[in-house]
Amino acid sequence: CADAANALALRLANDRNLRYVLKPQEFGNTLNALSKWPD
Repeated sequence: CADAANALALRLANDRNLRYVLKPQEFGNTLNALSKWPD
């Protein structure tokens, strides 16, 4: 889970377009799903 969250954070930091495409609700859903993955 930590690796997936780090990969997502890195991609968001490096891809400006992705930051604007994701809606806040979609981003929240993604983080919620990642938080439920076992490590």
